[in-house]
Amino acid sequence: MRHQGIFYFCTFAHVFTYRQYFTIMPNLFSNMAARLKSACLSVRRALSRVAAWQRKGVTAQPLSAESHECLNCHTVFTGNFCSRCGQSAGVSRFTFRHAMQKTLEVWGLGNRSLPRTLWHLVYRPGYMIGDYLDGRQAPYFPPIKMLFLVTTAYVVTLHFVAPGKLEQAYVDARTALTEHKIDIPDGEGAYPAKRYILDGMNNFLNAFDEVTGYFQQNHALELIIAHSLFALIAMRVFRRSPVRPNMNLTECFFAQILIASQLMMVSAVCIAVTQGSRWIDNMYAMPTWLLMLILFYDYKQLYGFGLLRTAWYTFKVLIGWWLLMFLLLVVWMAASVAWTAII
Repeated sequence: MRHQGIFYFCTFAHVFTYRQYFTIMPNLFSNMAARLKSACLSVRRALSRVAAWQRKGVTAQPLSAESHECLNCHTVFTGNFCSRCGQSAGVSRFTFRHAMQKTLEVWGLGNRSLPRTLWHLVYRPGYMIGDYLDGRQAPYFPPIKMLFLVTTAYVVTLHFVAPGKLEQAYVDARTALTEHKIDIPDGEGAYPAKRYILDGMNNFLNAFDEVTGYFQQNHALELIIAHSLFALIAMRVFRRSPVRPNMNLTECFFAQILIASQLMMVSAVCIAVTQGSRWIDNMYAMPTWLLMLILFYDYKQLYGFGLLRTAWYTFKVLIGWWLLMFLLLVVWMAASVAWTAII
């Protein structure tokens, strides 16, 4: 009887322990699931607030209620600009402060602020580009002019932080081209067709070397040409955008010019941080993965596709650009050979 009592007691204890286990564990998992769901909701709300902040953009200045007389056409008007000639109501006699403001406007520090445009290209690049294409252009700096200024700043930064690095990259590329030149044989083995082909190939390499040397001195022009090809590919790839469908070539071109300014700004930062020790031999001094990530970020905000589709389309744009560059080089090479045979 004693052993039976101990057996029943142990059995009851085990049953009670299992009941507690199966009671506590579901509650524990339920609490963990509830906390995880609450955390996900908090993150989603935070991301929604950030997205709303990014979409907000620049607000227009309040309209002045004061009456002004235009110093240009002497029209009396109310507001910020003359309704007859468009001159600003803030124009006054020349003072030192007025002269400084006019000087700063030349360098992008006035109403159409260069720093403001660059800042918007950092935290809301796709939305800012969309605003510019939709007609909200007054607060932002002109794209092509900005690209030349940013490129100049990049070259100056590279000169002081990593002097000779950019020049050496171009020299290495031109040296590699020179090594691929082919000696044209003489005698019986140099039949005309072979001589035309070899001579045309050498002419192509010489012309490519001259173009590379020109781009070495005109980096902004190189970016304009390269991103013109990007615009051609992006116009085709993103033609079914849910936000901006069927963008024309000019719109895609200005979008790419703004992206080029953004990439040059990031390149300058990369050069300053790494001291030029991690130079990448391409148009931009940054790793390829960072270039793809920035393009993905820009295209996601600009065109409004989902994450996976934007990633796939970004990859298609890059692959399309490389294929188009290869095709253009092949056509250029064939044209050099044909021209050599004609002359």
